[in-house]
Amino acid sequence: MRNYLVRTSISAIAIVGALSLGASGAEAQKKILRADTGSPGAVSHAVIVVLGKVWQKELGITIQINDSQTLTRSAMKLGRGQLEIMPFPTSIYEFMSKGSRMYKKKLHNEAIAASKNVRSIWGWQAVVFHPVTFDIAGIKTFSDIKGKRVFTGPPSGAAAVTSESMIRALTGYEANKDYKAIRLPWGGGLQAMMDGKLDVFMRPDGLGSAMIEQLGLTRKFRLLNAADSSNKAAWGKWTKGLGRSPGIIPAGTYKGQVNNNINIAVGAVTFQIGVNKQAISEDMAYRMTKLTWDKLGEIHQTAASLRSIKKSSPFTGVNMPLHMGAVRYYRENGIKIPAKLLPPEAK
Repeated sequence: MRNYLVRTSISAIAIVGALSLGASGAEAQKKILRADTGSPGAVSHAVIVVLGKVWQKELGITIQINDSQTLTRSAMKLGRGQLEIMPFPTSIYEFMSKGSRMYKKKLHNEAIAASKNVRSIWGWQAVVFHPVTFDIAGIKTFSDIKGKRVFTGPPSGAAAVTSESMIRALTGYEANKDYKAIRLPWGGGLQAMMDGKLDVFMRPDGLGSAMIEQLGLTRKFRLLNAADSSNKAAWGKWTKGLGRSPGIIPAGTYKGQVNNNINIAVGAVTFQIGVNKQAISEDMAYRMTKLTWDKLGEIHQTAASLRSIKKSSPFTGVNMPLHMGAVRYYRENGIKIPAKLLPPEAK
């Protein structure tokens, strides 16, 4: 893992931030905000880098990034006050607030308690799953992965659970029964794929992913298409699940892709920007929200993978209560807030 201070462009990735001079009062309460993200190049990393760039001049803050993290663990850190901000997958909040799935055994009560300390400011369709194979002749559809080695995501992470549930919906295959589910850290999974130790690499990321482009520099690859599955009913049900939606990788997105002449149907996952409710003041959260939407064009221009962030649908993927600062912004701008997203203090 690496630590960064966010300052300049998304292409730099290793970035150092500077404090602006104009912040005062509540705005200056936190000069440095700590954030966990996924690996450099992933959309969960890009969004925090770009937000840091947009926010720093007006807010007098910088964001210290700890990258390549498993976000299920980061969510607990946010709730404990060990982080101030993070890209927060929709499904993780559901598991955390109920103390279920990866939090069920050892962290049940702690996860429920931590979930009460987190708030959201907006959300978006963050990533689409890229089912990559270099075996372009032998693996053409999801049904061909039977008996193969498939990277599904990091240990204990939501990505692996989601990948494996997607494969189940499309094929009926069970992990480690019908195929070998390989769980490794993101960097380890990428390296294993490049070293020829995997048959399929399931990678959730934004459209135009630099990581997928990197794979295409080594050899030609195929993206498996959910539209080829005969399990239409199961797939339709999967895309309506918590934090999920149908996604499309448009034709021509990746040069190294052998089937890039067609749109590839895939699963998509939503995220939200989560903050610690005590660490971020109402005024700070208000200004963070306002600046995001005021500077949305700059955000889109800086990182193509963030173009799915839309002011017209700010609550996409939001299932945790909104921060009171965000509530104030949306109310002032006549944006109707779903009742279920209002925090107790706003009702």
